[in-house]
Amino acid sequence: MNWLSNIRVVLVGSQEPMNVGAAARAMQNFGISDLWLVAPEPRVREDLALHPGGSMAYRLAVHAEEILDNLKVVQALPEAVAEARLVVGTTVREREIYTGPVVDPKRMAQRVAGVAPQGKVALVFGRETSGLTTDELDLSQLIVRIPTSPKQPSLNLAQAVLLLCYEVFGASLNPPEPAPGELAEQAALQMLFDDIREYILRIGFTDENRLPYAVRRFRRLIHKANLTPGEVQFLRGFLHQSRWYAQHGRRKTDPSP
Repeated sequence: MNWLSNIRVVLVGSQEPMNVGAAARAMQNFGISDLWLVAPEPRVREDLALHPGGSMAYRLAVHAEEILDNLKVVQALPEAVAEARLVVGTTVREREIYTGPVVDPKRMAQRVAGVAPQGKVALVFGRETSGLTTDELDLSQLIVRIPTSPKQPSLNLAQAVLLLCYEVFGASLNPPEPAPGELAEQAALQMLFDDIREYILRIGFTDENRLPYAVRRFRRLIHKANLTPGEVQFLRGFLHQSRWYAQHGRRKTDPSP
């Protein structure tokens, strides 16, 4: 199987139709065709609707019109990455803590090449002017920062898509060993994190103000474990039973200590 078909490019809050078209062309250059737009600006939607004539996006998508024809549009990032075994976020900003390691494009491509043979991998790019929000980046198991000059640290959106697709394509020519075991999909991990959020509030581990930071640290810890679907279900069952016990106490059928 050519696992490049499992690579999904996700553009969040796209603002410029030309960047969408240029990104599609970059994807076509490197054998990637699955494009999703999350809450694009109205002018992007309007421009795409002008096909076959008058669309700036289609004008820039030279020989990649089919990618634009088949792209998916959704309103929230979790929907675009729900089935992904690995979510890769992109950023140029420094933060106190990320939900995964920060790597350069080449190391990212090696990780992607190890996971993509077993399922979807999402490469997530943010808005042209402001990038991804903290909440959006929190969905990522891996963070990519492209090394650039401090004088101009941010790349054009389509340039960033091209660079990452190029590295992934290169890794596909000489792939590493596949990741051991089946990795859980993002949707399953998100349900686990929702359980953790409720659990740590209920037991008083943190308060509402510090909750995002605490959950982010749990995300980072769990992402290191590369959980399988069965392991996710095991942890969710443990949390559910712990919450029940905290609320109801020992059942009559429980053995004495």
